[in-house]
Amino acid sequence: MTDSYRDNVLKELVHDASELIELDRLIVRAVVESNFDKLQGLILDFRNKKINVQKKLSDLGVVEGLNEEQKQILDRVQRKFPTDNIIEQIDAASEENISFYELTDDEAQDIGSDLLYSWISHYEYVRDMFKVNTLILLTKIPENLRKYMLEARNCFAFQQYNAVISMCRTIIEAAAKDLCEKKGFFKPHGDKVIEINPEVFNQLIKVVSKGKLRRQAVRIYYREACPVVHGDRSVNAEEALQVLQETTGVVQELYSTHES
Repeated sequence: MTDSYRDNVLKELVHDASELIELDRLIVRAVVESNFDKLQGLILDFRNKKINVQKKLSDLGVVEGLNEEQKQILDRVQRKFPTDNIIEQIDAASEENISFYELTDDEAQDIGSDLLYSWISHYEYVRDMFKVNTLILLTKIPENLRKYMLEARNCFAFQQYNAVISMCRTIIEAAAKDLCEKKGFFKPHGDKVIEINPEVFNQLIKVVSKGKLRRQAVRIYYREACPVVHGDRSVNAEEALQVLQETTGVVQELYSTHES
């Protein structure tokens, strides 16, 4: 997203947000004055304007460098309006089980297309997904580890590279915990959370690996992942792919070593 595009979106956002606030005032006034002839049209305008504001907020993700007036306006539109309470009452009184804010198929298609394809295309998603190795094992792995692997792959395909690195650290921790549990290093924990800190991780990885494999796991955990997890650095696509491929290789070798 270029600076000029972001500036234009921000300008439109503040304008639309100001109009949304004004619409809320007009609706409250119409209710107080029992001006029900105008109320239906005003509520429909409010609904459409609010969806448009939410779309622009989602498009930007982070809004910074504002003046005080702009900040107050955008803070206000992320809080509940009196009109939202009115719409909730209308929804509750309606016999149809459909929210007034529920998007139509055409609205969902248009907004989803604008938000998604503004930063990634289906071609880029498929191209990048094909770059990532698949974990192939004889043994079964825990469901949570499987989810972490799939999430890391999707993060890379969706160009969320810092998230990839964070997931790689989680993957190595989960694999080490699972293998230590299978070796009887500690009792099966089920749904109980076992807190992992660097000292505990060192103990776990020493139990399940040695030599080059251990050094590689430790390097990914500390040198590659920790600076990203703690907000000290960011990574690009090439770096994220390399760490993800190495992590997949480490997990595959860890489980292959303990399959017999």
